[in-house]
Amino acid sequence: MIDIIHKGSTSFFIDEDGKDHVIPLFSTSRYIAEGKFTVKIEGLEKHYKSITHDLGITKKHTVHLYVSPKNSKSFPTHTDPIDVFIYVIEGTKVMEVDNFTHTIKEGEYISIPAGTPHRAINIHDSTMLSIGVENSPLHSCENVL
Repeated sequence: MIDIIHKGSTSFFIDEDGKDHVIPLFSTSRYIAEGKFTVKIEGLEKHYKSITHDLGITKKHTVHLYVSPKNSKSFPTHTDPIDVFIYVIEGTKVMEVDNFTHTIKEGEYISIPAGTPHRAINIHDSTMLSIGVENSPLHSCENVL
């Protein structure tokens, strides 16, 4: 994974208030190693083509990688203007989507339609992808395991 994190376009850490702050790409691995904050890396579309292909994503999309230590903060409940797939690469991710809790394990995913309130709860260490898809026809949260 260390090779991938330096290939993103921008990196952030998410503070205790759920706000993201830009960090230099060369510092990303240090923030991850410290294990204090959730780290987000954007711009990884070309590095996860096999996963987006397996999910049937053919439209324009973004791929953001999140490395979340247990009990670290993430974004507060929010909505996205596009459909989002949450795919867990490693560990277990708990997502609250439209007031329902979903536990997603390694190799599993859920899809979240545009405009649906959601947030990540970092009960466990996890590494996940957030794949935003433009003009996708999702209508409800699908838990596809």
